[in-house]
Amino acid sequence: MSLNSNFRPMAYFKPLAMLFALLTLTSPAQSKPYTDDQLLQAGNFLQFAIPVGAGMISVAKGDGEGLGQLVEGALITSMATHVLKVTLDQPRPNGGHYSMPSGHTSAAMQGAAYLQFRYGWEYGVPAYMLGGIVGYSRVENNRHYWRDVVAGTLLATTIQFGITQMGMSVTNIVIAPMFNGDEVGIYASMSF
Repeated sequence: MSLNSNFRPMAYFKPLAMLFALLTLTSPAQSKPYTDDQLLQAGNFLQFAIPVGAGMISVAKGDGEGLGQLVEGALITSMATHVLKVTLDQPRPNGGHYSMPSGHTSAAMQGAAYLQFRYGWEYGVPAYMLGGIVGYSRVENNRHYWRDVVAGTLLATTIQFGITQMGMSVTNIVIAPMFNGDEVGIYASMSF
């Protein structure tokens, strides 16, 4: 997908700078401009709002193929995230289990990655900025370490890249049992 000639990267500088200032540039003597509960609720909301918003954009554009890629990416990302959580069973900063990767972050960043890979940076940059709030909220509220947030981001982005840019899809996979006399096997094939 080509970049829109009307795209102005500097248009994102001011909102990004304001977001950075809001989240990080308060001195210890000052109170935060938000409560930890507000930040947590924002992260909880955005983990769903970003992919749902991406779906609404696809519907508005009449992009059924893209909507399918979004849904497939969300399902695969969710399954991969939860399998890794149980397999790795890393402790959370608050003493809980299943820290890595961050599910909230992987959900949000999957939607952001879809928007970037399908429609370009003019859609991806704002979505990634909102996804950054999700990751920040998880770390700031002792739900995750930064490594968990980075792992969730990389997992979601890689999966969505494979689906949207490389054409990988579960619809391109065939797995079937094989029987030939006394022989039994499995046939597997994937087309790109």
